[in-house]
Amino acid sequence: MGDVMDVVRRVVRRARGWRTLGFSLLVAGLGVAEATDWAELVPDGPDKGWWLFWIGLAIAWLRTITTGPVGSVEKARG
Repeated sequence: MGDVMDVVRRVVRRARGWRTLGFSLLVAGLGVAEATDWAELVPDGPDKGWWLFWIGLAIAWLRTITTGPVGSVEKARG
């Protein structure tokens, strides 16, 4: 049990500054989620499926070029 607590203490110490950033992003995200009219986010019509397809593809592409953790100075591939 002591090993687990040591790991938790190290993680909490290393997270200094990131906790505030994470909390502020959570609050901002909740504000966006509350203010967004989700039904109007993607244009309605016969091309709605294609819009969602391209948005998903863009997100997947961004994930492939961003491999490092938040705050790292690692260069992106590509």
